[in-house]
Amino acid sequence: MLPEAKTRSNPSESAPTRPTAAPPSALKERCRRAVASGLFHTGLLSILRKLEGKRELTENGGGGLPRLRPSASSKFCILCYHRVGTEGVPFFSRLAPEVFEAQMQYLRRHYRIVSLSQMCREVKEGSAVPSTLAITFDDGYRDLYSHAFPVLQKYEIPATIYLIGNCMETGEAPWYDRIFVALGAARTETLELELSEPRTFVLSDPAARAAAAWEIVCYLRSVPDMRRREWCASFERQVPVPAAELEGRMLDWNHVRTMQRGGVCFGAHTMSHPSVSRLAPSDLREELSGSKKLLENGLQVSVEHFAYPFGKPSDCSDAAENLFSQLGFLSAVTTTAGPNTSGANPFRLCRMQIGDDRSIPSFAFEVSRMFLSAQVLPQVEVRGTSVTNDVLISHENAAIGKI
Repeated sequence: MLPEAKTRSNPSESAPTRPTAAPPSALKERCRRAVASGLFHTGLLSILRKLEGKRELTENGGGGLPRLRPSASSKFCILCYHRVGTEGVPFFSRLAPEVFEAQMQYLRRHYRIVSLSQMCREVKEGSAVPSTLAITFDDGYRDLYSHAFPVLQKYEIPATIYLIGNCMETGEAPWYDRIFVALGAARTETLELELSEPRTFVLSDPAARAAAAWEIVCYLRSVPDMRRREWCASFERQVPVPAAELEGRMLDWNHVRTMQRGGVCFGAHTMSHPSVSRLAPSDLREELSGSKKLLENGLQVSVEHFAYPFGKPSDCSDAAENLFSQLGFLSAVTTTAGPNTSGANPFRLCRMQIGDDRSIPSFAFEVSRMFLSAQVLPQVEVRGTSVTNDVLISHENAAIGKI
């Protein structure tokens, strides 16, 4: 059943409610930020950095505090960005350029940063190296050229950008951006749609509109890709997408080739940014091989790296992993947070996603904590199972901007 959108321009107002205490998650975040700030400004964070290559934190089986144990191998961590800029789409990812530069300056001062290709070689070979980072960007938004590229050159930082094939061909923004833009511009305050069941969204403010768009995207990730395409086509017939807000938002070939000459590497991110685990076998091969060939023809180099769209365990698949070697890929990255260690599966590499937090102490603390974490065991999508929209939302509600 395709979505049927019904609008109401004058919804009844709900009764005012009394302010409530901050939820536990908010209190936990405040405590985390206070700890990060204290460690950073007292210089104690430098002690943690010295432990990163020698020790790691492990969970205490008795439910107590984590304990430190010797680290068995070198740690390789990958950072995942989306855009660098505060204007335009996606609305849910707005990292200020000056914050990005401060982050790169911090990383250059305190860490060994290598290209993704070099990291993959060292992971495979089991090289004994200091804590090592690689920088990546997903989707290919145009502000990477104007804001990120000059900073990467200034600090001589190698980076990999994963491009969506259809976006390179047409210049159009991805399908999920179109949903966010449509709901952001909708001239109604309620919207009824058919997801897994009828759903009424209250579009009372920008936060509610973004949350509604994220719920829709999560639903569309959980269904077969053909259903996703049909749903989006019907949705756009009923909820207009303001084209002007989406124009000129993606990198084009001129930008990409200039960045390539400046040392930036490019990888494949499928043709249309589906959840890979929801693809039929023939569509899976086309999404992977088609995006690889398109980029290789445009860049005249071998494209060896791939990023799973969305990148959570429910979005990955053994079928895709089996194709990577056949197609000539050397790596595939997820968005499962955590470090990679020597001998890690090159087609299920972990990455830490970076949001729009302006706090450098928090950023520094999270990077250090990632290096001190134990290796994350890969999770495999089990064929024949389904992931409900409620599960996706509950597990990733804090991940808006992590597409």
